[in-house]
Amino acid sequence: MQENIQVLKNTPFEFRGNALDFFKIWFVNVVLTIITLGIYGAWAKVRNNQYIYGNTYLGDHAFEYTANPIRILIGRLIVVGFYILYFVAAQLGFWVAAGILLVAFLLLLPLLIRQALVFRAKYTRFHGLSFKYKASIGDFYGFFLLHGFLNLITIGIIFPYTHNRFKKLVINNTYYGDSSLSYNGGAPEFFFIYYIKMALLNIVFIVVGAVFIAITQAFMMLISSLVLIYILIYILILLYSFVIKGAFDAWIGRAVYNETSIKEYKMLNEWSVLKLSWIYFSNFFAMLFSLGLLYPWAKIRTAKYKLENIGFEELDLRVFAGQTEQNRSAVGEETADFFDFDIGF
Repeated sequence: MQENIQVLKNTPFEFRGNALDFFKIWFVNVVLTIITLGIYGAWAKVRNNQYIYGNTYLGDHAFEYTANPIRILIGRLIVVGFYILYFVAAQLGFWVAAGILLVAFLLLLPLLIRQALVFRAKYTRFHGLSFKYKASIGDFYGFFLLHGFLNLITIGIIFPYTHNRFKKLVINNTYYGDSSLSYNGGAPEFFFIYYIKMALLNIVFIVVGAVFIAITQAFMMLISSLVLIYILIYILILLYSFVIKGAFDAWIGRAVYNETSIKEYKMLNEWSVLKLSWIYFSNFFAMLFSLGLLYPWAKIRTAKYKLENIGFEELDLRVFAGQTEQNRSAVGEETADFFDFDIGF
């Protein structure tokens, strides 16, 4: 075993999957999910993740996804059950019952989100070790109560701070073996990114609105020309929106990953704004004109680019070689299994 332990330098993740293999898995999943009225969706998620994780490598080692689909199904049934009960109550005019169900779901939401994170970490393995997520239920309720209040009284102005703090809540409580990940990024960069995004959106709405009105007035009698111009404007709006999404994802990705480390080993992110924007834009039209059949190609293409542009400056896997899974008492194991579910979406 010792010869398989590596010291990695400037090593990005590598994705070895391909669109054709994933298409076969995806197609069967879609057919079986339809036939079973959605029940197979939990097994479909496990199969999809097992393929994606199993083809994601760091050095010579692949990740593993070991989740039980029954647990994902339980989480989905909880969410869907709440929605059905709420919908029926609202349609029948039982507004008090509908209100109680809505409040109950909102009260459970922090728990559901936490359990999804616990579930995802617990069933992700790498190099013989599982990940863990250790934030408490109290941490989540405290976070959502505080930030819900702050965003309410500031009309959402403080949301970039909320986003930054949520990243800290997620990353700083995630463990690989016994070693915690650490995120040290600050909120000011998030504010800058969000406000740049808002400024770009406002610019496009103002410019496109002005051009739209001018063209409409100039070509009111030329209906065919007007339709073509509207289509062109729509395509330009789509292109611009994907540029904004590409920029936002790349900037946030770099802000988060480049400030994340495990022990003394720092992560690196090199997502390109233009490359991500082009991937999003071309994926959209590929799926549109293929009626969704190119979704597996788009999924693999996006995953491959993102994964292969994230890595570590250096990572010594020997540091983690002696770590073992923590033992839990029988009572603790049973309690964990009872709450072991994922909302699955």
